[in-house]
Parts: sequence; structure tokens; C-alpha cells
Amino acid sequence: MQEIDVNQTILIVVGTDIKPEEADRPLAYSLQDAVNSSPDFGKHPFRKCIVISDALYRHDKIIQICPTIAIGGPGVNSVAAEFVEKLPVYLSKDNRYFIQLESDFADPRVSIWGMDRASTKEAVEMFIANGILDEFLKAIWK
Repeated sequence: MQEIDVNQTILIVVGTDIKPEEADRPLAYSLQDAVNSSPDFGKHPFRKCIVISDALYRHDKIIQICPTIAIGGPGVNSVAAEFVEKLPVYLSKDNRYFIQLESDFADPRVSIWGMDRASTKEAVEMFIANGILDEFLKAIWK
């Protein structure tokens, strides 16, 4: 793993199996692009956004301190399975997708997932389009 600053590096975590690799990793990269496009991204030398697997996240206790966004449901992402019990539902649509986070980002963790590929994609798009990502970045990179 490259050098990271646990206060400046954002991790986007996807499940390790084939289905989340196929469905969720491309969504993670689109979210990573949105983070990297933030006007505040380049204002600190250790500001990074890295896409990793839930297996790597679980293996490395140090990186678990980083602000983290889990993509994919608790059935395919072990990090999302942990977050589902700990984070309140911030936004949901027809019980098809869920964005879980603390609205003040005192806990810098987010879980974004849906009941299927299409609804998970919709949740990620909503996270970006609704300005939730911008608020997250402001809180993390204050």
C-alpha cells in the first residue's frame, strides 16, 4: 500500500467476490473520479482517494482509521455489513437503495448500497449529485 495520511486519504471499499468486482468496482472508480475532481483535492500533498477490497481493509488496522466509503450491500461487502449496524440511514428510496452516514460526519464512514446493481448505481449517483459527497469532503478536508 502506498504511503497514506489517515486524516487525508479516503478509502472506497468494495467486496472481494466476482459480482462486486464486476458491479461495484466500476462505481467505486466513478466515485473516485468525483473525489479527485473536487477543487480541494490538490490542496494537500497527502490527499488521496484509493479504491480497495474489503479483504485488504479488514487486513490492515491502520487504514481502518481513514475516512471510508463502502459500496455494495452487506451481503457482498463485509465492510458494508459492519457499517449497516452502526450508521443511520441518511437517504433511502423505496427500500431499493440506502445511503448510510452520520449527517455531521463525526464518524467519517459512509455506506452506499442497493438491492441490485441498478439501485446501487442510482445510490452512488445520488450521493454525488445531491451534494452529499461535497459535504463529506468538506467535513473530512476542513
